[in-house]
Amino acid sequence: MTTALAYEWWRLRTLRSTWLTAAATLVVTALLALAFGSLIKDMSADQGQPVPVSELLTIILTKSPLTPVIAGTLGAFAMGHEYRYGTIRTTLVLTPRRPIAYGAKAATIAAFSALLALANLTMAWTVALFQLAGESLEGVSVALLVRVHIGQVLLVVGWGLAGVALGALIRSQTVALLTLLTVPFVVEPILRAVLSNSGQAILERAAMLLPFTAGSAMTGASGGNTTLLESSTQLGPLVSGLVFIALVTAITAVAATLFQRRDA
Repeated sequence: MTTALAYEWWRLRTLRSTWLTAAATLVVTALLALAFGSLIKDMSADQGQPVPVSELLTIILTKSPLTPVIAGTLGAFAMGHEYRYGTIRTTLVLTPRRPIAYGAKAATIAAFSALLALANLTMAWTVALFQLAGESLEGVSVALLVRVHIGQVLLVVGWGLAGVALGALIRSQTVALLTLLTVPFVVEPILRAVLSNSGQAILERAAMLLPFTAGSAMTGASGGNTTLLESSTQLGPLVSGLVFIALVTAITAVAATLFQRRDA
């Protein structure tokens, strides 16, 4: 396993695209955090309805969509590249035990995704401290900050693992990436709108169980007294996290099983 992990880490870190895309997330996170903070503060001043500092901080820290997308992209490419360029045979020669080969790839992407999430949270904090200079943070609880940070890291890691799983299931990095982007940004919003407006309580509840919807709710509001963050249309952070982790685990298990049974 150690050799497989070392090989996967070497492969990931020697690709220029890994570092270029990681750097892009930091730039986008900084720009979006600055934009969100300025826009919300201006809107609050114009409407005379101040947004709680805790809510503003949550938005600044977690609402950059590029970080999980890049983690998922790296995951899809980590497996998709193997099939596109035929290097899967080399990988399986070096690591003939397929569960270990898949596990090493998934573990490497998960670890890099966690580091990517932490780096972007650090960048967002830098912007947040600038945006909130002079404002009291006494209303921001430690429990909220811990939950937001854990939720964001789990969300980004989950995207990375989903990318690896889709790459193994579909065996085409292009189709896997398109699937990864289409489901959360096209399919789920349509399904959520249909189910939420169905007038049926069970269907409205089902809308909250969509995988990426549940994932996003891990860093969302946990109460009904928020100004901008959704709360009434989401599961609680803990339940959302369990749903998201369960779904990522399920697709990972299916992908690992097929990877072991199918020919290279």
